This record gives sequence, structure tokens and C-alpha cells, in this order.
Amino acid sequence: MTRRGESVITGITAFPWPNILLLIIDRALSVLQQPIFWVILALVGWQYRQMRQSQQKMFGVYSYSLVRQVLLAGFYGLLGGIVGSFLLTVAGVTLNKLGLNYIWPVALALMLINMRFLCFAYAGGLVALANILFGWPDVNVPQVLGLVAVLHITESVLIAVSGGYSAVPLIVKRQDGRIVGAFSLQNFWPLPLALLAVISIPADSASEGLLYMPEWWPLIPLGVEPPAGESLIYAMLPVVAALGYTDIAVSSLPGERRRRSALHLALYSVLLLILAILSAQYSWLKVLAALLSPLGHEALIQLDNRRELTQRPYFIPPDHGVKILNAIPDTPAGKILKPGDILLSLDGITINSRYDLAAAISYAPAEFTVEFERKGLRHSRQVKFKNGERKLGVILVPDGDESYYVEMKSERFGLLDWIKRKLPKR
Repeated sequence: MTRRGESVITGITAFPWPNILLLIIDRALSVLQQPIFWVILALVGWQYRQMRQSQQKMFGVYSYSLVRQVLLAGFYGLLGGIVGSFLLTVAGVTLNKLGLNYIWPVALALMLINMRFLCFAYAGGLVALANILFGWPDVNVPQVLGLVAVLHITESVLIAVSGGYSAVPLIVKRQDGRIVGAFSLQNFWPLPLALLAVISIPADSASEGLLYMPEWWPLIPLGVEPPAGESLIYAMLPVVAALGYTDIAVSSLPGERRRRSALHLALYSVLLLILAILSAQYSWLKVLAALLSPLGHEALIQLDNRRELTQRPYFIPPDHGVKILNAIPDTPAGKILKPGDILLSLDGITINSRYDLAAAISYAPAEFTVEFERKGLRHSRQVKFKNGERKLGVILVPDGDESYYVEMKSERFGLLDWIKRKLPKR
């Protein structure tokens, strides 16, 4: 992209973001030609298939198309790959000293403790700390933490824009023994990335086709010098990665839970990126940034989960009417009702239980009026049964005596609990 030591005529140039963006899109699209991308997309499809089978087993219906899920995962993954690649390019993160051959084994080892530790926030932070404390492995700490930060910024963007298309209704038994409705929020995205790599070329090589960068770039310098008689340039290489998001909404609506998670993750990621950039100039900040990577991520998960699991459940029977846990697409209810709505009447028949609803459906004409409450406001809509079928298409919140449910179990401190269990008892 630019040759080290070569001057720019004006002394200061603007960041060539249109050219960079076009180059990133070209490299990201080239990833689609790699078999590994389609293998990851197939694994994503398998995960969504498992989720759909669980929903069908619990409720007898499923609320989304598997093909649509996979296509959306691929589309949003491509979008996230472009966003992440652009941020990594602006920061100047390169493949040269990221130590991925160390981070991946650490991440896989941590996965044996808990699946959610399969995350670069933990593995990258530990590798960075090892370099700071012992001088090994040979990695560039600011660049490692910059990669962790940008990947999580990308994840927060994907969580926010992906919407609720993967929200799966559940019946769960809380730790206090109460059976309530909930939503499992899971997303998986194949991520086509364009990552920089520094290579050396003879100093007298032709400079045709190179993009020249402004003097302030890169934000996180690699800190290497070219061999005698050579210059360093940045090349952009296509790389396949993957991101995943797993959450549960018990005391809030799926969309609210998703937006809150995205916001908190974005704040953590931006702070980590700032520290990573500053630590390239002020080495004493490396320790703070390396500690923030795993501990900040763990604190974020624990605080968000504690808030969600200790507050009053949202999907429980209301004082009047019946509350909707989910409405099935392509049904009368799917056109007008949303999770959390309270169904009040159908064709003028007051509904206060699932038995009232069943009776109202059996007596209702082909076209009828549905009254419901949403966020304290009453609404009335005209709907009709599809092709003469007497199916409204709703999943109601549990009454509390269901025999089939998912039991919720949580670790209070996660990794710290695991360490305590391994220590010898006195």
C-alpha cells in the first residue's frame, strides 16, 4: 500500500478511504472463492438447524426459514468483514506479529474450561501478558490488542444490525425454580477479512500501483525496520474468520437485550482500541490494556447476565389477557403480533387463558377482529385465517406447570470459579 521511507509530494495526504474500501471489498469477495468460507457457512447452517429442531421439539412449530437464516448470516458476515477490515486497516494491524499461532492454541485450551472462553479477548490478552512479563512469545502487544478490539467492535455492529431474526423462544426453569418464557439469542457469521501484511521489496523497485498513506498512519506501528537496500510495503491478503454471539433474554424483549449487549460491547471495544493505540506510544499502558482484554470482557458478561437473570421475568402470565411469547411468520398472528403483546379478545370474545383462546379460534369466522395491548396501548386489527385453516399462529408464555423446559445454570465468576475449584482445599 505504501513504501516505508518514501516521501509524499505534499508532505501530508488525506487517508485514501475510497481506494482502501474498494480494495477491501475486492479482497473480501475473493474469500467467497475459498472452500473454507463455505465450510464455515455450512457449520453456521448446522447450528441454526439444531436451534430450529429444538424449537420444534418444544413448541411443535419453528419460526424461521433455515435457508433465510444462512443467507442472512452470509450477508451480515460479509458486511461485518468489510467493516472490520476497514478498521483494522486504519489502525494498521498486520499479520506479521499478531502471534495467531499462539493465540489459537490458548483459545482452544481455554475452551476446555468453558465454551465461551473460545474468544480472542481471553487468549489475546493472556498472550499479550506473557510477552509483557516474560518477553515471550514474540508478538506486538498493541497490535494483538488492536485486533481483539476491532473484532469486538465488528461483533457489536453485527449484533446491533442483525435484528431479531435468530431469536428462538424457549421455556426455561430459573434457578429459583420458576418456569418462565425466554428467548435464546444466537448468531453466527462467517467473516471474510482483508488483513495487512508487511513485506520487503528492493528499494529501487517500481512504485506503480502503490497507494500512499498519510503521515499519521499507521495508528499502531509494527516497529520493524527493512533490511539494507530494501523498503517495506503493506500488502492486503484475504483471510477467513468467524464470529458468534450467544445471549438469553429473560427479563427484557429480545431486541432490547440485543441493543444493550451491542452498546456495552462497543464501549468495551472502543476503550480497548484506544488503550491499544496509546500503548504503542506509552509502553506502561500495555499492562493495563492486556488486563482489560480478558477481565473487561468477563466483567461485561457477568454484569449483563446478572442483570438479566435477577430482574423480574418479562414473559410471564399477565393480570389480564394472555401474553404472546412469539408469533409464527406467515400466519394471522405473525402479521400483527410481536413478542410481549397481550392478546385481549378475538372476534369480541374476551381472552384470559389459553382455553379461552382455543374456544375463540373455534368459533371465529374466516375474518375477525383481534384486540391486543402493546406497551400499555390498545390496538385493534382485522385479520383472517389462511386458506380456511383455523390457526392463529401464536406461542403463549408458559403457565408455570410445563413439563418440558430448559434448566438455567450459570457460573457466577466463570474463570475465577474454575481456578478456585482447581486449588487444593485446606
